[in-house]
Amino acid sequence: MATTRPTARAALLLVLTTLLALAGAPPGTAAPAPVPRDDIYRSLKVDDVPAAYVVLVDVSSSMQDKGPDGTPLYTTVKRRLADFLDSLTPADQVAVVTFGRATSVVHPMSRADRTDDLIDRELPRSAEESASDHGAALEAAADQLDRSEAPVGAVLMLTDGAVQAPGSPYSRLGSPAWDKVRDRFDALGTDRRIMGYGLPLTDGTGVSEVLGSAFGTPRILPADPAALGTQLSTAKDQVRAQKAVSLLRADRGGTVTVAVAGEDVRRGRAGAITVGAGDTTGERTRTLTVTLRSKARHVPLEVRLTGTGDAEVTTPGGPVTLQPGARKTVRVTLSWRQEPRFSLLPVSRDFTTHAFLHTRVSSPWTSTIRGSLAEGSFATGRPVVTELDVRGTVPGRTPGWLYPLVLLVLLLGGAAWWRRHKQLHPELSGFLVVTDLRTGDRQTIPLRGREVVQDTDAGQVRARVTVRGRQDGGRPVLLLDCEREASRPGGAPLRDTGTCELGKSTVLCGIGLSHETTTEASVLR
Repeated sequence: MATTRPTARAALLLVLTTLLALAGAPPGTAAPAPVPRDDIYRSLKVDDVPAAYVVLVDVSSSMQDKGPDGTPLYTTVKRRLADFLDSLTPADQVAVVTFGRATSVVHPMSRADRTDDLIDRELPRSAEESASDHGAALEAAADQLDRSEAPVGAVLMLTDGAVQAPGSPYSRLGSPAWDKVRDRFDALGTDRRIMGYGLPLTDGTGVSEVLGSAFGTPRILPADPAALGTQLSTAKDQVRAQKAVSLLRADRGGTVTVAVAGEDVRRGRAGAITVGAGDTTGERTRTLTVTLRSKARHVPLEVRLTGTGDAEVTTPGGPVTLQPGARKTVRVTLSWRQEPRFSLLPVSRDFTTHAFLHTRVSSPWTSTIRGSLAEGSFATGRPVVTELDVRGTVPGRTPGWLYPLVLLVLLLGGAAWWRRHKQLHPELSGFLVVTDLRTGDRQTIPLRGREVVQDTDAGQVRARVTVRGRQDGGRPVLLLDCEREASRPGGAPLRDTGTCELGKSTVLCGIGLSHETTTEASVLR
């Protein structure tokens, strides 16, 4: 008990907290109620759309048997069939075929409002046939449907027994004759909807297998003669729904067209809309007119506009309702900020920004079409995306920090260059001794600065010597250029270049050149 009480208290506290939260929560937004199906029918004028009915009535003698209410089945069929024919619209068409051992088209395909005397004058007074040839009846139904161009067709088979047709090519289900019947109904259904309804009046009729041999998915109603009138009405309601669907198929995937207009607006590349931005800086806005036109023929559309992108698009908050084929114009506001662009020179720069106008399309009919009309794949099309390119010019602006930065870079670069120059061209010190190798006469040239050019006359040597310092493999050396006069008149002067290590000697142009110094470390600084 010691552990039960705290647990109970915690549970009670949780329940109270939940109830308080629910009591304080704002009520949720209720989803809009689906549009009633009858409202859609009236809008579509479904009763003006023709449907072709072929009624197949079994007139075998067993149809004289009494039903659960004591009335012969055939009498019940004629009574309910009369009510059914009276409920059809003037646009509908109907044919009536009786079948037993023989098949008879008692009322060829014609307008449904011309069947006043059909029951009393055209149907047999009683059912007296000794067989039931369902296949021949379906063949006759296909012939009657061939005479109609109605977008929806329905075959209603009223029977109380299975196939019993000795000597008929349709006596056995699955025979080649039945294959031909199936092919005929397949061909009839290529450009319109053809439905098969089985209305069994007793159990064990096998009407499901019979109609299944002609239609892919027939609709078999319960075996209940007392409910025959209701079942015929059910079949008519389903056919009526298919009338609506035959019209709505034209609007499957239907959407809207979007046209954008306004000041400095033109159509650009690949369908994009180009908006001229001018050359003014700061916050900018432009009002655009967007014309929406419905491509639907029957379905009302609801269009919602939203915007995305670098530029801001302000659109109407609620949906725009478009009746079939109608158009409406709404205003949207395009906003952006136009700032100067970085530029090394004060020149105009191109300005570009982008936005996208999203057009989402729906219909208040969609839930009803997908639900009670059983068109689960119905949709009003994909969103339409319109690209808005905003293009203009802005002044080029050099940032204030750029020139000090350039000056700093130049100073640092100059300092680095000077340091490197001093490394590559060190100052000279010591002495260069020029020796005439024939006479042994010598001349001493002091070395100062970074370059020394000296004419020499040691003994018989007449030459010009240029001395510079250089780093060679990390070691300081003297770079020597020597140009000596020709030894005989008219001869070519001698030129030579070489290096001399500090404190050592070399020979260029036949002249001895050596470096002398008291302290080697002080030679190149």
